[in-house]
Amino acid sequence: MEPDNKELNWYALYVQPRKEKTVEIELQKRGYKVFLPMKKEIRQWKDRKKMVEIPLVPSYIFTCIKHKDIWDIVRINGCVKFIFFENKPAIIPYCQIKSLKTLINNEVEIEVERTNGFAKGQRVMIKEGRFAGVTGVIKHGGVRNNFSVIVDSLGMGFSFSIDKDNLDSVENYVLK
Repeated sequence: MEPDNKELNWYALYVQPRKEKTVEIELQKRGYKVFLPMKKEIRQWKDRKKMVEIPLVPSYIFTCIKHKDIWDIVRINGCVKFIFFENKPAIIPYCQIKSLKTLINNEVEIEVERTNGFAKGQRVMIKEGRFAGVTGVIKHGGVRNNFSVIVDSLGMGFSFSIDKDNLDSVENYVLK
């Protein structure tokens, strides 16, 4: 859900390794809106295999807060720092959070990759189907295109394959 209050923005919070769920619960207890994207993965032990949920982006939590709350949150046990860009906490546009939530909710297999912050192709939007409205950047061409939803301020991308016939070019795309 888009922030109701104009003072609220989405920020990326870096937390200690393997503390994502603990920090998520603590932030929720304190009344903050939190998004911890999770993915399901099969893990193998010596005697069995098991489906487990792990964070999509290890050590990161997204939270929708007022700027003044940043300094209170980093004092919470397990929190390390907020991600900064140009000496300011990096605001994650709501459309990028919404696109990521759409992918998570539809349980598509997602591959996380680091980027250098530069999109390598044309910005597109999915036209129809369960991912209609998701925007991103073409990663590869060919019979099927790899489609990436770039979270620019984190320097990360989330990619999956989709038929190129289901994509439209997005001209003069503006992040909201």
